[in-house]
Amino acid sequence: MKRLLLTSFLVFTAIVLHAQDQKWSVEANYPLILSNNTTPIELNGVLDLGIKYRFVEFGAFKLGASLNASFLKNYDNFTYGSEQGNNVEFDYKAKQFLFQPKIFAEIAIPGLAKLKPQIGLGYAIVVDDSYLKDGGGVQVDESITDSGLNLNLGISYDLSSRFFIQVQYDFLNINRKGENTRNNQTYTYDFNEKIGLIKAGVGFRF
Repeated sequence: MKRLLLTSFLVFTAIVLHAQDQKWSVEANYPLILSNNTTPIELNGVLDLGIKYRFVEFGAFKLGASLNASFLKNYDNFTYGSEQGNNVEFDYKAKQFLFQPKIFAEIAIPGLAKLKPQIGLGYAIVVDDSYLKDGGGVQVDESITDSGLNLNLGISYDLSSRFFIQVQYDFLNINRKGENTRNNQTYTYDFNEKIGLIKAGVGFRF
């Protein structure tokens, strides 16, 4: 296993050192939800990872494809006194995974070669994993997958020929559709959830 990892690292290093066109880039960002107009749950960003490939160039524009994966969470746990006089536990866990494939255009600004604005359009897949235990029973324990349109705006600044910093904004229009069962009653829902997500991070071109 150690020999395989070492060989893989050496191969990757050789590719990076000999790559001149820098069509690929990888990035690590911190995701932060700015707006969520329908769901009162506050999710805290943990990590966003992304990869981009620029497959064609038209003058000042480079067109490419990208994929980002984000993880956000919110945990809460405490004990409180019930009406019966005994202590009960409140335990809440919410995890959200975002997968965002996109087509994007990176723009070169004459005289400002280090500054690269970009615009992207794609699809967002949202996986929500929720758990809620209040008192003696579990009220929620489910995983739901929804999806919708993703519009991306961003700008990067080159620190060197390979390293860069960046800020991105994602507008997500997620269609929430399904059924919920509470107290032995089933409720259906169908609505669009609008989410604003900002990411700030670093990247590496190769």
